Amino acid sequence: MSAHTPQSPKRDRLRRVYQWLLALYPHDFRALYESDLLQAFDDRRSEARFSGTLGGFRLLLFLARDFVTAVPMARTSQNERRGVEGIMHDILRDLRFSVRMLVKNPAFTAAAVITLALGIGMNAATFSTVHSLLLRPLPGAEAPDRLVQLYREWPGIEFGANSPPHYQDVRDRSGDFLTDVASWYFEPISVASDGRSERTMSVVVSANFFQTYGVRPQLGRAFTPGVEDRDPGAHPVAIISDGFWHARFAGDPGIIGQTVRINGHTFEIVGVTPPDFGGPMSLARPPVYLPLMMANVLSPGFDRLASRGNNFMNVVGRMGDDVDLERVQDGMSVVLAQLLEELPESYEGQLGHTVVLQSEAGIHPSFGNAQTGMSSIMMAVVGLLLLIACVNVANLFLARARDRQKEMGIRLSMGAGRGRIIQQLLTESVLFSVLAGVAGLGMAQVATRALSAFQPPIDGPWAFGVEMDGTVLAFTFAVSIMAGLVFGMAPALQAARPDTAAAVKNGGAKKPGGSRASRGLVVAQVALSLLLLVSSGLFLRALQAATAIDPGFEEPASLAMASVDPRLQGYDEAQAQEFWDRTLEDVQALPEVRSVGLTLTAPLSLGSSDRSVDVPGYEFAEGERQSLHYTYVSEGYLEAMGIELVEGRIFTRSDDAEGPPVMVINQRFADRFWPGESALGKTVNTAGRSWEVVGVVETVKYQSLGEEPTEFMYFPYRILFRSDMILVARTSGDPQVVLQRVQEIVRGADPDMPLYDVRSMEDHMGVALLPARLGGSVLGIFGLLGLTLAAVGIYGVMAYSVAQRKRELGIRVALGADRALVLRLVLTEGMRLALIGTVIGLAAAFGVTRFMEGMLYDVEALDPVAFTVVPLVLIGVAALAVFLPARRAARVDPIGALKSE
Repeated sequence: MSAHTPQSPKRDRLRRVYQWLLALYPHDFRALYESDLLQAFDDRRSEARFSGTLGGFRLLLFLARDFVTAVPMARTSQNERRGVEGIMHDILRDLRFSVRMLVKNPAFTAAAVITLALGIGMNAATFSTVHSLLLRPLPGAEAPDRLVQLYREWPGIEFGANSPPHYQDVRDRSGDFLTDVASWYFEPISVASDGRSERTMSVVVSANFFQTYGVRPQLGRAFTPGVEDRDPGAHPVAIISDGFWHARFAGDPGIIGQTVRINGHTFEIVGVTPPDFGGPMSLARPPVYLPLMMANVLSPGFDRLASRGNNFMNVVGRMGDDVDLERVQDGMSVVLAQLLEELPESYEGQLGHTVVLQSEAGIHPSFGNAQTGMSSIMMAVVGLLLLIACVNVANLFLARARDRQKEMGIRLSMGAGRGRIIQQLLTESVLFSVLAGVAGLGMAQVATRALSAFQPPIDGPWAFGVEMDGTVLAFTFAVSIMAGLVFGMAPALQAARPDTAAAVKNGGAKKPGGSRASRGLVVAQVALSLLLLVSSGLFLRALQAATAIDPGFEEPASLAMASVDPRLQGYDEAQAQEFWDRTLEDVQALPEVRSVGLTLTAPLSLGSSDRSVDVPGYEFAEGERQSLHYTYVSEGYLEAMGIELVEGRIFTRSDDAEGPPVMVINQRFADRFWPGESALGKTVNTAGRSWEVVGVVETVKYQSLGEEPTEFMYFPYRILFRSDMILVARTSGDPQVVLQRVQEIVRGADPDMPLYDVRSMEDHMGVALLPARLGGSVLGIFGLLGLTLAAVGIYGVMAYSVAQRKRELGIRVALGADRALVLRLVLTEGMRLALIGTVIGLAAAFGVTRFMEGMLYDVEALDPVAFTVVPLVLIGVAALAVFLPARRAARVDPIGALKSE
């Protein structure tokens, strides 16, 4: 049959596949043999065993087999070998050879893979955490890169919250640059169903919230704009999350239309969110979504929807397709100018709006520097750990390269190019690193699962949804390849430059003590380990310093705390006030309680409320912070906390709504606004009233242990009543006993009343120390890993050096050298490398740790303890790692050493 004989359509398709395969052959080969091969194809295609569909597949398999075996034979010149096909063939051959070497030396393979897997795994886990919490677009949202967060600016406040009236104005006036504008805020609620009640955290959202995020419920419907954003209190409906649906209702498909009791009111469930949408923050997974128009029902006693000065909501907008961030910023400036003209009293002093891309907001943009700084430090630390692992593995490969000098010498003698040998050795190292990457992903998976299961001791629907997605896998693959090239390059270059004649003759006699490259790697490993250990030591010192910081109040170990919110059970203000009065009396009557009080915000809660103030006679400078921290407290609270009174008086029960507005300030407040004067009798305008200062107390820590002294205001909760308060009791014994009695008292008053955050003040202070403890613990683990890798690396190099010098050391002993002299010789050699690395590492640490100073509690970047203890520990570990091979060298048998050679 001719090659040009007409074919059936099916045969034409097979013939085109075969011609495509032929196109992969070298050009010269095709010019000579393509027509004959096509003829052979047509002849074979006519055979009966290749008829039909299965026969066609069988023929393609035969052709593929012929192609794989024939392509190498078709390359007849050196130039052809340099083509793409030749390179691919060489790589495949190198991979097969690398696999054989991997299997042939299982101990070496395990040591190299495990060492490198530690570094790659820690990098993958850290990057996965940073990516999931700070970098990844919001899961489940449609086109999250088009979402922006809108904040209000005042002097000293760049990322201020928004009030409902302000949000509504922005929503109605931003149609030219934003297609949707939604709002949301967290709200604690009590959910009762199936006879059980629990406190949880909801998200109260505007009716267009789900449309703005582009989220469609998997069951039911979303809230309806134009319906559920009108008529306050008229739409008791709820949307629940997928997790809450399965956990509380067992995934009942008939959930739509069922009801739950929320804060004593009946709400109808109208939708279930999709599983991949966790809410407006990557760090939280709220179980329940409620309409903004139900805010006053959820929290009665104050019209939260009408007050333009009540800023508590987050606002998010969606940009149009042809709109950028600058256009939104300009548009918000126009909106603010309009509002300032229409409502000058409400917007006087506001500087503008800050617009931040949702994807760049991270946990919150106000933590931007801390987020970036901590993420950078963590990635730098795990990068150092990976470098240490690479140096360790490079030393292993250097040792093996010296053992393979005879093999490489023979290859070079037979005409192999040095580039070809380097390619083969790099292929081996990259294969090792890819295997280590796979093992590292397993380690990272374990670490990220542990982090995902971690629940911070902070009130809220927090969830560390750390996932290893395609971005993390791509990062890990890139890190693995780079690591393979980094640790494989030096051994490959050294192996490709042997003394060919000597290598063929006697395997390439090694120089005593190993190569300069190996020694240089040991120095680099010690230097990198010291840098890592000093960084870890600084954070551990910061943690130690943080635990020793005086919070400003007395004996935290004797304080007990419990949070209760009667409003969640449907209590109105009068009922809630009665509940708290009875509870305070019953707790005060306990023999173990010395004093008791209430506060809206406990000290060291990693957050606070701010309120803009006007101080008669004081002119605020441009840009000076005018919004100051505050809380509401009851009589007895300052005594219970042990906060010392400086002048004046503290609150009494008579400081209520029937009396004049009074306040207590801290010393820092008084020093700022009335330096050198008594603050008593002075007035402060805020919250729509003029407040008289009746007392000054000592300045304590309010948000974090590491904060600078800051102004603070205390208001009587009987004047500005809040239902959600924290009971604080000073005990004369074990706080846990008192906490148990407090729970009994609350349950006795109302069996369904939910208590939360029931703990001692020491446990609560652990929350304030959480960032330092996490940073110190993680960096401490990384430091120990780096120290271990450094010790293993030094030991490995010295052990190999002793093994290579066995004959020399045997001769020394045979000629009368004292064994102590041999021990000292090897120890001196190893410790010299460790000391050089220590000096270099200290110099690097002096320069690098300065960038960490802003993240350390009361610890200088050049902390003398860290810079003294860490080098001593490293030198001690290095001495131990050197001593073991040195002792083996001192015990060498001279006769056995000479015979073995």
